[in-house]
Amino acid sequence: MTVAVDTAADLVTEQAKITAEIRELDLLVESTQTEVNRLKAREDQTKVRVDEVRGNPGNFQREEIFGATDEHASAISRRMTMEGQLGALQGKRKLLDRTRTLITQAQTHVRDAASAASPAPSDATSVIDEGKLLQAVVDTQEAERKRIARQVHDGPAQAMANVVLQSEISERLFEVDPQRSRTELAALRTMVNKTLQELRGFIFELRPMILDDLGLVPTMRRYVQTLIDKHGVRIDFSSTGRDRRLPSDDEVAIFRLIQDSLIERIDKGASKDIVLGMTWKDEQLDILLQADGKDLPPDGELQSGLRRSERIELLKGDSTHETRADGTVVLNVHVPIRVAPTIIS
Repeated sequence: MTVAVDTAADLVTEQAKITAEIRELDLLVESTQTEVNRLKAREDQTKVRVDEVRGNPGNFQREEIFGATDEHASAISRRMTMEGQLGALQGKRKLLDRTRTLITQAQTHVRDAASAASPAPSDATSVIDEGKLLQAVVDTQEAERKRIARQVHDGPAQAMANVVLQSEISERLFEVDPQRSRTELAALRTMVNKTLQELRGFIFELRPMILDDLGLVPTMRRYVQTLIDKHGVRIDFSSTGRDRRLPSDDEVAIFRLIQDSLIERIDKGASKDIVLGMTWKDEQLDILLQADGKDLPPDGELQSGLRRSERIELLKGDSTHETRADGTVVLNVHVPIRVAPTIIS
């Protein structure tokens, strides 16, 4: 009976915390939606300027033309980024609703058990499965990443609007000023290449499609090279042993764990020299991350919003963290390997 009373009190406390968090989240959603609306209005204003330049390219200087298109592209980017944040907040709001529903059901379960004057069931503490809640968090985040990746991938016309405009301007200038037209075309080619690379990198960070197709090791090689190119850091990546395909959930979770840990070391730890190793054993995957830079809390909140221990708990793994005398930070993670299901045709 005492266990039931204590459990009921804990559930009430937790429900109050979640209700307060939902109120705060609702305010954030409201303010973010307002900002999205403001950015959309700004985007519309820059589009008017672009249309003006497009209609009369001969009346504007080259700097004005590039300035108008760059401002419009920047407005689109800011609006899309803020919409992504809004989607993430809305996803978290739905998750909290689901969690509050689970707690309400648990309260009913405990109350019924107590009113029946019978001992609480042996599995009463598992009414709310923390592992399932953590998986729900990850599922929500992955769904949001897929949504943003689809938005960028399927709607490149918006991101390439400035490129289209530049091509039209170059075409109109060809008969009037061939030399200037050639200069514009050269700038356009550079812009196209840069935009395509940025889009591909953005999509890869959100949801690397090759993870589903080729697995962890090829994806990590590609991602590590992306970080080297973007941040100018040195990353020595190696994989030893017989790498193999894992269940999709495990591959995603391991990739996000490594991704979050690398970004944490680069962005927060200011690391410039990193060693990343994956050692494949019969029933276990060992991950080594060794880096220079600042010492950080061993279990701080990562870029994804989860703590490293929560990521590792989802994988049913364990980890150790140490800072050596020379300042080198060493993280060792051990993850049990589950074999991916084989599809028989």
